[in-house]
Amino acid sequence: MSDQELMGAMHEVLKAFRLVKQRPAPIADGLPVGSLGVLAAIRKREHCHMKELAVEHALDPSTISRAVAGLVRAGLVARVADPADGRASTLHLTEQGNTVLDGTHAHYEQRLAAALHDWTPDEIAAFTASLNRFAHDLIAQENPTPSLEAAR
Repeated sequence: MSDQELMGAMHEVLKAFRLVKQRPAPIADGLPVGSLGVLAAIRKREHCHMKELAVEHALDPSTISRAVAGLVRAGLVARVADPADGRASTLHLTEQGNTVLDGTHAHYEQRLAAALHDWTPDEIAAFTASLNRFAHDLIAQENPTPSLEAAR
C-alpha cells in the first residue's frame, strides 16, 4: 500500500467519524459531541480535576473549562469542593449525567455493531489491535503533553 493510499483511507475514516458525529444519540441531543468524551473521562476518573482532564485529552485548560461549564449547566456534572484543597473542586457525574452517558454509549455501540455486522470476531480483534497501536504510536510521535504528575 502506498502512502497516498494510506492517506486516502485515513481521509475516509475521518469522513466516517464526521458523519457519525452529525447524528448524535437522541438522549444527548443538543450536547456537543466533544463534551461526551469529557463526560466519559469524568466518570472514568471520578473525583478528577479539570487540569487532569486537559492533560488526558491533550486540550487547552480553557477548552476543558468551557466543556465542563456546559456539562454543569446541563445538570450532567457537579463540582464538589476538594477536601484536600478547598480552593479546588473535583468533578462528578450526576445521575442524569450517568443516564446520558449510558444511553450515548448504547447508541454508538449499536451503530458500530451495525457497521461491523459481517466482520468475523478475528477481523474485529485485529482491527481493534491495529487502531490501538496506531493511536499509541501517533501520540508518542507527536510528543504528548506532560504527564499528570508534571501538571500538578
